Amino acid sequence: MTSTREDTMESPNAATVEPPKDFKSINPSPDECIDLDENAEVGVVLGWRTWVVVFISAYLTQVLTNPSVTQILTLRNSLFMQIFTTVAAPSTIAFIVQDIGDQAMSAWVLQTPLLIQAVLNPIIGRLSDVLDRKMLVTLTPIVAFAGSVMSARANDMNLLIAGGVLYGVTLATIGVVGTIPAEILPLKYRTVASGIGFLGGASGGLVAGLVAGAFCRTPGGWRNMFWVQAALQLLVSVCFFVFYWPPKSNREFPKMSVRQIIWACDPIGSFLYIGGATCCIMALNWASGLYSWSNPHVVAPLVIGIVCLLLCGAYEWKGRSDGLMAHVFFQGGRNFPLALFAVLVEGWIYYSAINTIMNQMTLYLGWETDALIIGVRQLAYSGPTIIASIVVIWYSTRYKDVKWPLVASFVLFLITACVFTATKRDWNYVSLGISAVCGIGQAGPLTLLVAVVQYAAPHAYLSTATGAAFSIRAIGGAFGSAVLYTIAFGHVKSHYGNTVAQAAIEAGLSPKDVPILLGVMAGGNGPPTEGSLAGVLSQALPSATLPIIRAARTAGQIVYTRGFQLAWASVIPMAVISIVCCVFLQQVGRLMTEKVEAPLEKTREDVEVKMSSKTEDE
Repeated sequence: MTSTREDTMESPNAATVEPPKDFKSINPSPDECIDLDENAEVGVVLGWRTWVVVFISAYLTQVLTNPSVTQILTLRNSLFMQIFTTVAAPSTIAFIVQDIGDQAMSAWVLQTPLLIQAVLNPIIGRLSDVLDRKMLVTLTPIVAFAGSVMSARANDMNLLIAGGVLYGVTLATIGVVGTIPAEILPLKYRTVASGIGFLGGASGGLVAGLVAGAFCRTPGGWRNMFWVQAALQLLVSVCFFVFYWPPKSNREFPKMSVRQIIWACDPIGSFLYIGGATCCIMALNWASGLYSWSNPHVVAPLVIGIVCLLLCGAYEWKGRSDGLMAHVFFQGGRNFPLALFAVLVEGWIYYSAINTIMNQMTLYLGWETDALIIGVRQLAYSGPTIIASIVVIWYSTRYKDVKWPLVASFVLFLITACVFTATKRDWNYVSLGISAVCGIGQAGPLTLLVAVVQYAAPHAYLSTATGAAFSIRAIGGAFGSAVLYTIAFGHVKSHYGNTVAQAAIEAGLSPKDVPILLGVMAGGNGPPTEGSLAGVLSQALPSATLPIIRAARTAGQIVYTRGFQLAWASVIPMAVISIVCCVFLQQVGRLMTEKVEAPLEKTREDVEVKMSSKTEDE
């Protein structure tokens, strides 16, 4: 069996913090990590069980192909479910706010599962490297099921957020489910493995938007979205339990005591990382609507979080060589740190600008108010993403090139951000074309950057590295969402009332009636259409004529337009830096070999040994 390393060595930096006396570091040498293609290749038969597990882990966890019950039951994978989880609620958050209120806390509906994913992904990835992947990918969806049920029954934003804590647990296993197809397929198909996962995610995003949009056409219909999510999570758990049975011989670690297991999972680094990431993300979320940046609720956790992360970095650098950020990741060249930063930028752009701001632009600028049509509009983004990802998978595998598709992808991100920075209130259909360009750009990063990170890691740390990448992506998404939310809605909060009032007065409304008008419009969260707004005001404020209503509504949309422009402008510098990072990536073509690091099927060598043993017995 390939890649099982029996020889271990003491960690060169372990003296700073003493591990258990009987613990051995499994840090491979730099040559062992880098020159994967020099290992003897073993003939591995990729049977049906391998491909079923690939589609379960890379596809079913991510996405629904159709909202009908019949086709939901035929779903094929894990990443589908996870992307459905992260897209469904945020894509309809405006409708949830209209139903149960509390917009200031609404950002946590997205941030809570991202927070759990960000802080736990590397730790759970490390745990799966040390212990067992099957247990983690089978049990965590059951916890997520409970969270989805809680969210479906929530009557206030606090309970909805609490549900997000539970279903966020399964998002923290995305590094594990991203590792499984990578290790059971040949190294040359690693871009295929991550590409299938991305296809599942893209499909999940597409279906989540459509399903959520269809449900939100009726009051309270968003609850059905969480029931679908719960069904998916149960399906994923059952599929992994039935089909995924990795051989024990694939494990890199020998049997260890509980004390050794705890030490192998880097308890000190994990504690500092969890504390730092949690405090930083919470601080940014408090700053997204509830408190000002100078408030102690923001300043205190932000300072504590930054200090903890700095201590974590110092510890991983000087205190331990085989922890969450194992030194071996960096010994193979510059790809690992460059890829991590590019992943952070992609998470920043996707979770904040694409997954949240794009949908809110459609609603708040009056381009469309029907939830289903808003979901259909997302096809302009999701359709090109799916098509382009297939091209990227083929090209990168055929020509063993990951650098230039990544450069092209981030250039398209940059173009998208620049154009949306100049967005206009009447760009209804123009925005669809820009979304298509953005969708094409989205096809590259997750398909290729995850593979780049995995090529930089030995098999003993594969899930740790993958988890670190997705954790960085989630942190980027959490930071990006908080920053863009603060920029866009901070501008709206400070300008909406005065601008709308002035426009209404100029159109003929009496100044004493302005508070009633602003109360009904509710900062843009009131009646969504001109007709519905006129209907409400005809009872609450009969003096509000149609020209007054139209002027007030237009003024409010102009304020939102400016807020969204500022939000998109903040994306531009990071997109530029990510392009530079991708340009300096090293190609990984020499590592794309026939080697399989953890085959599910028996190798020809296994069969020959078994046959020879049987012959000797006879």
